[in-house]
Amino acid sequence: MEFLELWLPIVSFFALSIWVFRHYHIRPLLRRIKDQSAPSFLPDKRDPCIDPYHIETLSDFDWKTTPPLKFRNFKPKYHLTMGLTNTTFSELIQIDKNYLTHLTLRKQIIASHHDIAIQASPEIKSAVDELYTWLVGTYLPTRFPTLFTLTPTSLHNAATSLFLPLSPPDDPIKTLEILGSNLDEDFLLLLPSADGDGYVLEGYVTCFPAGFNTKEKFGLKLRDIHGPVPGYKEKIGLSMDRFFDRLEVGRVVLRSNWSITTHGRLFAASGNHLYAGEDFPEDEIIDTDNTFLRCERQTLHRLPQTKALVFAFKTYMYPIKEIKEEGVGEELAKAIEGLEEGSVPQMMFYKRGVVWGKAVKKFLRS
Repeated sequence: MEFLELWLPIVSFFALSIWVFRHYHIRPLLRRIKDQSAPSFLPDKRDPCIDPYHIETLSDFDWKTTPPLKFRNFKPKYHLTMGLTNTTFSELIQIDKNYLTHLTLRKQIIASHHDIAIQASPEIKSAVDELYTWLVGTYLPTRFPTLFTLTPTSLHNAATSLFLPLSPPDDPIKTLEILGSNLDEDFLLLLPSADGDGYVLEGYVTCFPAGFNTKEKFGLKLRDIHGPVPGYKEKIGLSMDRFFDRLEVGRVVLRSNWSITTHGRLFAASGNHLYAGEDFPEDEIIDTDNTFLRCERQTLHRLPQTKALVFAFKTYMYPIKEIKEEGVGEELAKAIEGLEEGSVPQMMFYKRGVVWGKAVKKFLRS
């Protein structure tokens, strides 16, 4: 009896403590976990982590005052890598104060260089229609409501005063013309190859090619498109094919590149590269007033219905005078030297650095 009288209060105390802990700590914790995991059925409460196609609205967006993005992604040594980072669909399209000027130029290029600027195979129509319908009917009016407004049958562009049809035309060429004339983005669409080995460029609108004729790439596999790029096959060819195979619907990735051009042409279907055996002027006089750092912002995603892959490119041109004034001239000069010090030394020749390199470095360091 003395044993029970001694231990009964102790056991009762521990039992009460366990009940209090479960009631005031464990149960509330479980309720919070349950509440956080419960799905929301309110369309205006969508979680972008759950819905990858959630588009954040820029309610006060003014394209006339929005500066272009700045890319200063040069490094002391050039290494050929995919260099991919994840981004969101909200960030897919970029619009800035150059928008209307670039649209005017794009329309001129489509008119005067139509075959180079736009091509589409019959197989790509469904993918072009899917991309167009989503951009015009959902993305643009949701992301930029101050610029794009939906009507029952069209999308009104306040900058151009044009009305874009909500339904894509029957001809995918016409559909790509509309996209290329209303967005400052180039689009390239790829489908799996018929032989199951890689991806083929089946349709595109590219008004600002960076030194290549896109028509010559039309119908080629990804690896053949990049055939002239030094080190592509050895360094990243297989990795690119594997990544394309694994890229899931709902994910969008981003990369950027840089080059130097000794002209201000956004449409450059040739002249930005050197190839083996090609002669070049080593002592070419460079006009630094007309020399630019050219960067491409590139995104890649897979369409949910047709499963086509979509590249979107936006091109930026920065005068090297601007680079120097920013105080990063030495960094760019080192990056130019680093073209032949990295994993693919031939890149200096391919990017025509053997032509403009000395003069540009001298200017940047002066």
